[in-house]
Amino acid sequence: METKFSNPIQINRSIKPNSISASAMRSAFSSRQLKPSEVLEECIANIDLYEKHVGAWAFINIEGAREFARELDNKKPSGTLFGIPFGIKDNIDTFDMPTEYGTDIYLGHQPGRDAACVAEMRASKGVALGKTICTEFAHRHPGKTANPWNIEHTPGGSSSGSAAAVASGMVPIAIGTQTTGSVIRPAAYCGVIGYKPSYGDLNISGVLANTPSFDTLGFFANCVDDLVLIRKALLDESIPKIKKLSLKGARVAIATKPYWEEACASSQQMIEEAARVFEDAGAEVFALDDQGVFENLSEWNIEISGYEFARTLAHERRLAFHKLSEILRNGRMADGFRVAFSSYQAAKKNLELLRIKFDEVMSGVDFVICPSAQSAAPQGLDSTGSADFNMAWTSLHCPVISLPVALEKNTGLPLGLQVVGTRYSDDRVIKFAEAVFKCLTN
Repeated sequence: METKFSNPIQINRSIKPNSISASAMRSAFSSRQLKPSEVLEECIANIDLYEKHVGAWAFINIEGAREFARELDNKKPSGTLFGIPFGIKDNIDTFDMPTEYGTDIYLGHQPGRDAACVAEMRASKGVALGKTICTEFAHRHPGKTANPWNIEHTPGGSSSGSAAAVASGMVPIAIGTQTTGSVIRPAAYCGVIGYKPSYGDLNISGVLANTPSFDTLGFFANCVDDLVLIRKALLDESIPKIKKLSLKGARVAIATKPYWEEACASSQQMIEEAARVFEDAGAEVFALDDQGVFENLSEWNIEISGYEFARTLAHERRLAFHKLSEILRNGRMADGFRVAFSSYQAAKKNLELLRIKFDEVMSGVDFVICPSAQSAAPQGLDSTGSADFNMAWTSLHCPVISLPVALEKNTGLPLGLQVVGTRYSDDRVIKFAEAVFKCLTN
């Protein structure tokens, strides 16, 4: 199967998304070329066109968003996300919209406050358009969302609706969460940019816990610059703008462990072609020497995630066990009850040692590349695909950006390339991701 590098927003089916970025919108507002209400109406028009096919939304607050956007029309642009519509994964609390966590157990549930991330994005004058579909408790049981590139294929999970909403032009940016691969995989499947920050960088107050040792906010966008806007809104104004960065002299490592042999031929070829392009640009490309970091990492991840997830849902397990899906009861929850506390503690200690060791591994590496998923989005909506290619980086607390740089020739579906950095190097990783994206798609 051949792979070709292509414009990542080219859709070869009936859905033609509006790929304008949040950064471009922000500039248009500043120059008075566009009003926030005009951009919002474009998003609503795309919802009207595509939602019946894609099913990205759990709740849409059109009138509330319209009222706020019209208020902004008459104000001087201020605030990092001024006038930018955004979607919110439905495991993230909102004070004025239901939060149902992807389960009938919480139908109509109304939190009393916004999650910190939502409150900060609203404070930056972002326009909260609605809640996007989440798999059940951000685990594996899928919701109604289909892939905008081909509605017979999965959008990935658990941030299914957020990825699909951005991919089909319903919003320029959306919030997701990742505990294993819940941002990076759907970003790859849906052909948008996905960003999982370093663990602990962003406040997760008001986000339903899954596995606290790994839970991280994440974001979907149409351009890398938008990630800077989001970081400014959620952190502070010290976050630097992206400066033009050359790949000349960059030290790029290809991760051929732990799952390279499971990648489809098309994904492997994407990485090999990318390596050739980088070398032509003057980068030094070599195989990552993980120094044994990946050897037992999967086993420890499973022990930690199972132990914590089973206890996170103690209330639901006690009062609504029969309403939990079979894949949840017999999957990560069941895994957790097979793990003794002493084993859980040992796994946590072992993983922390691996993180320190991986910091050392990365001392001679600018960034790592590997596929974002094993293949393009699998056919069918009963599964959200495998997170194997994401698990290691999430466990190691690394920042990761998935870039939609290729199309699978036979299916026309997107493939994602992961750019991975060492812990707490997010601003640097974003700069390299921008350089990689331009290098591979221009």
